[in-house]
Amino acid sequence: MKKMKKLFLLAVIAVLAISMVPVSAQNDTTYETGNVIFIHPDGTGLNHWDAGRMYWEGPDGVLEWDQLPYMAVYRGHMLDRLTGTSNGGATVHAFGYKVTGPGSFGQDGGGEEARPINGLSGFEGSIMREAAAAGYPVGVVNDGDAAEPGTAVFLTEAADRNLSNEIVRQMLDGRPGYEGEPLPVVILGGGERFFLPVGTPMCEDEITPDCAVHVDQVSGNGPAREDGRNLVQEAIDLGYVVIRTRDEFDSLMAELEADDTYAPMVLGLFAADDIFNDVPEETLISLGLVDDSMVGTKEGRLIAWGSLPGTLGYNPPSAAEMTEMALIILDRRSEEVGLPFYLVAEVESTDNLPNNANAIGMLRAVKRADAVVGVARDYLADNPDTLILTAADSDGGAPQVFSPAPVDDVMGYVTTSGGNPTGVDESRDFGFPLDGIEGQSTMPFIAAPDAFGNELDFAIGWPGPNDVAGAILSRADGLNAELLNTEFSVQFDNTDIYRMQYVTLFGELLPAPYGQMAPTRGE
Repeated sequence: MKKMKKLFLLAVIAVLAISMVPVSAQNDTTYETGNVIFIHPDGTGLNHWDAGRMYWEGPDGVLEWDQLPYMAVYRGHMLDRLTGTSNGGATVHAFGYKVTGPGSFGQDGGGEEARPINGLSGFEGSIMREAAAAGYPVGVVNDGDAAEPGTAVFLTEAADRNLSNEIVRQMLDGRPGYEGEPLPVVILGGGERFFLPVGTPMCEDEITPDCAVHVDQVSGNGPAREDGRNLVQEAIDLGYVVIRTRDEFDSLMAELEADDTYAPMVLGLFAADDIFNDVPEETLISLGLVDDSMVGTKEGRLIAWGSLPGTLGYNPPSAAEMTEMALIILDRRSEEVGLPFYLVAEVESTDNLPNNANAIGMLRAVKRADAVVGVARDYLADNPDTLILTAADSDGGAPQVFSPAPVDDVMGYVTTSGGNPTGVDESRDFGFPLDGIEGQSTMPFIAAPDAFGNELDFAIGWPGPNDVAGAILSRADGLNAELLNTEFSVQFDNTDIYRMQYVTLFGELLPAPYGQMAPTRGE
């Protein structure tokens, strides 16, 4: 009996001892740290991926994105709306707290109401600014312009997302009150016009820091800075290699391949504004933005990225090519300092082209986003101490596949959708035009063969140009990626993008901030 009491007492002591162990030790929640590659194919819902898979690989095919094994349904609501915005959603990703949708750009709210906030960790700034302050090499890639919120919010804080001149200035100068912050190692995208003063002449015989390479292909706009500063020259003075054309990109890539220790800071500016031309197909044709050498290909002849053949802006680097360059440089910098790197790569065209009901542009953008995932997966194969994480903050344009495509019996062109009957008033039974290969009233798309060898046709329909709260799936692979199927299997909020990245960069899974307002900085 005494022996049994003694055993019971020992058992109680053991239970009490276990209960006094910190929760992190009980649950074995110590995490390895490593690199983070956050890929943001903006506006890309399951409908975009499905349409892209059908067109490029066939309905039974497999994308690079499909091969990211861990996944969770993404919840993208903001403080003041159920649909995410590009600037507000990016702020949530970068700071880990819900913010209002319309004005937030690295702060909560915009204009005079803008409220500087801390990140979820308590750092006075974004997760990327915190990583850079800790000595981590950081970089951004965007096939939009450098001031695009999906990447720029990770480095800058502005009262209005349209203050592009101020936003890119902060990338080099640091945020207001934090001047002299560590510089991002890599900035690759468009937006040359925001780096050069108004009146800068176009480059002719030679490309120099004092001339502009690009004009916007749709608006014709050129250099836009009104403060007289030439940030291209200032970037060079800070130590950046500045590249603005396909030839310069290829030359730098050749240097990187020839010397496996070369790891310069790089600023790439491959368009005046966005690298893509986000207008409807019919507008591209009316502007003469066509490349007849591409007639008959699945990509089509419309120039949705870059400028006309024979110009310096023709065939700009793709998002995947820029990501590959960024990874080479960040990897080498990481080796030098003995710390992980952090890259945010956004494919903005997956949002903007659908926002302009450009169906072939949307399908090509999905292919480009998938190629970015492929580059990241190739890197992960050799560097398992890396997290790949994907997300989109909303569903851009909500494209829908109509198959078989409704077509005109004579011309074979796509026509319109069926309407949405009320059952009461037939005058409200509206349909809407469908898109084919070059927009409305053109030939339907032909999907790649399915498992039976069938090549099925389809058209794309648009309920409207807006971003909506669609079906968004986050996927991941690599270091700590399994958290999507464990910790976040029930709920994966947009604030959890921050938490997933933070645990991999810094080894700490921060408590969820659900229902908590971001703290005002300085209070």
